[in-house]
Amino acid sequence: MDSGVIVTSMGIGAAIFAGLIVFWFFHTFIKRKLGAEHSVQMPGSTGFNGNEMRRHPRLKISWPAAIEIGHASIKVRLKDISLGGAFVICRESIPLNEKFRLYIEVPDDETFALNAEVVWSNMNVPEEKVIHRGMGIKFVQNTNAARKRLEKAIARLSRETEIAAV
Repeated sequence: MDSGVIVTSMGIGAAIFAGLIVFWFFHTFIKRKLGAEHSVQMPGSTGFNGNEMRRHPRLKISWPAAIEIGHASIKVRLKDISLGGAFVICRESIPLNEKFRLYIEVPDDETFALNAEVVWSNMNVPEEKVIHRGMGIKFVQNTNAARKRLEKAIARLSRETEIAAV
């Protein structure tokens, strides 16, 4: 092989490598510099001080529900709920960003439906590190009537929780 080709190939490789290093450096630098002002916190996460960062506080529940995706229906249980979303205990793996219909069975009340979307899942976390296998969902593109129905169920639950605490 011609030594000129080898030298040229090594030069191109070194230039690509150097370009990647420079890109990584600037990407990391910009991310750190702007990260504090422009970071996006996942709904439901807590800040470094342990304070709740969710827009809507979650209430602990244990309500049966069903997820309807296409023609399939999966029985699940809701562990907590808010006006913005819920944690769904579910053994089935549902892809991130998947949209579905959730039928919530509120105790001593009528079942109602909401549109929801998977925002995170712990399906890939090792079994020994998970208390409840499931996913976080957010409620999306619901009618005013459906949102009012959710507000009513949460308000009732909140009143019952306050009464039980007294």
